[in-house]
Amino acid sequence: DLRNRTAFAAGHLAGTRGFELSESFVTYLGWLYSWGEPLTLIGENTDQIAEARRQLVRIGIDKLDGAAVGEVGSLSAGTKLRSYRVASFTDLAEVLESEDFTILDVRQQQEYESSHIPGAVNIPLHKLIERMSDVPEGEVWVHCASGYRSSIAASMIDRPGRTVVLVDDEYENAEKLQLTS
Repeated sequence: DLRNRTAFAAGHLAGTRGFELSESFVTYLGWLYSWGEPLTLIGENTDQIAEARRQLVRIGIDKLDGAAVGEVGSLSAGTKLRSYRVASFTDLAEVLESEDFTILDVRQQQEYESSHIPGAVNIPLHKLIERMSDVPEGEVWVHCASGYRSSIAASMIDRPGRTVVLVDDEYENAEKLQLTS
């Protein structure tokens, strides 16, 4: 799903992964895509699909299994859409001491080692598929440095029985709020 990460969080087809179309799109999709697996793109319009295809061809993905455009609710064929909450580091600060949840930091290990939220579990995005069983059960707040990687991770974790919260915020705000060590 190529739509903006907050639009994806507000409503998406179950089982889809959100890769917001941006300059980073092809880097992260190429890194996480299982080569040879079926790939269908969902976009807001045909221009978005065309741009994604151009970027994918540059990394050797030239065969798509399908593409769909339009309002995601119209693509659902009557099935219920999934959604999850989008929050900021300010929201996280407000609930940090009072709620039972896991903070998942999907930044690279060196980013985590230089500064992180105490108690956060670090699983870099590129290792998340193979380490999905290491993501604790229960509510998971997912963050990175800007919200882009965490949006991909949140889409990967989202499934029935899971509560995912996407922290769509700049990591420097966590530092300003003194959430980090």
